[in-house]
Amino acid sequence: MSQPVEDLEGFEELNDSTLLRDFMEQAGLTERLQRKGVTEVYFNRPGELWTAAEGQLADTMEPMPQLTLDLCEKVATSLAAFNRISMSADEPLHTVDLPNIFPQGTRGTLVMPPACEKGTISLTIRKPSLDRFSLPNYQDSGRFEKIRAISTSKAELKDWQRDMMDAHVRLDWDRFFRLAMHHRQNIIIFGGPGSGKTTFAKALVDLYDPSRRLITIEAVNELVLPKHPNRVHLLYGQRVTPKSLVAITMRMKPDHLLLAELTGDEAWHFMESLNTGLPGTVTTAHANDSIAGVARICSLVKQSEVGKGLDYPYIERLVRTSFDIMIYMEKTHLLEVHYDPQHKLDLLNGVAA
Repeated sequence: MSQPVEDLEGFEELNDSTLLRDFMEQAGLTERLQRKGVTEVYFNRPGELWTAAEGQLADTMEPMPQLTLDLCEKVATSLAAFNRISMSADEPLHTVDLPNIFPQGTRGTLVMPPACEKGTISLTIRKPSLDRFSLPNYQDSGRFEKIRAISTSKAELKDWQRDMMDAHVRLDWDRFFRLAMHHRQNIIIFGGPGSGKTTFAKALVDLYDPSRRLITIEAVNELVLPKHPNRVHLLYGQRVTPKSLVAITMRMKPDHLLLAELTGDEAWHFMESLNTGLPGTVTTAHANDSIAGVARICSLVKQSEVGKGLDYPYIERLVRTSFDIMIYMEKTHLLEVHYDPQHKLDLLNGVAA
């Protein structure tokens, strides 16, 4: 007698789950996901396993010699099989569910070549919080202590913004850019081919705290990050678009998302990420000066499906409020540095055009 199809499907699912659990245990993922307070577990490349936990200022890396490329691939392919999806060079990006031995809602984000560096696989697993707090809990735990009461009529520049304005006026560029990187300002560098945009971008990125998690999006990996061990280099090409990489990075918990160059409709999605909890970036675009650069980014936004339905003044306002600093370069020299936090504040408050 033949076995019912539904029984065979159940057997396949059980078999896929068993394999996945085995590979996850070998990789050290299961034990870490079951630790109290752990919110994320991830690997960026073979040999390293990272964990993020509640109350932990920086993510922790543990060397894992047993986490070979072969084992990373087994975890990835078994996750794909468990989710009944195809994982291949044509489909290298996926969001996946995990077995029910983990809290409901535990999900992973998988990236394989050619969407990341050859010889690496990125897996980020996020565990939902099951905690539930009352207002007295928030009060007693000190979670209200850092609140600043803000109203539109009282909105004003912060002290560090005034410090940056002072450095800008005094042409004290070393101090200016160090303050900018420390306070997670969004920077865009304009210029032509060979103007030195990427080289200067690397000098700025090196100023980020070495404990931060950085994700780059490029056509070819030029933003090498020797000072930042917690990094993932995502790559776009014929099979993967910049827009799809921007979308998936939001589930990979970066501290900084670095899109090497704005070239198309990904500009809208990238600026959305900057305005939805992920400030602090350095990017570049081709333009003849910083004023023309604003028009250039507006035209890129217009290429997106969302941008087609937006009027130009709204897009220009979005560009000017998304980027804090606009730089123009020629032949490796910085010729323009635009910084006007008061105008940005006025735009956000609707009191400037």
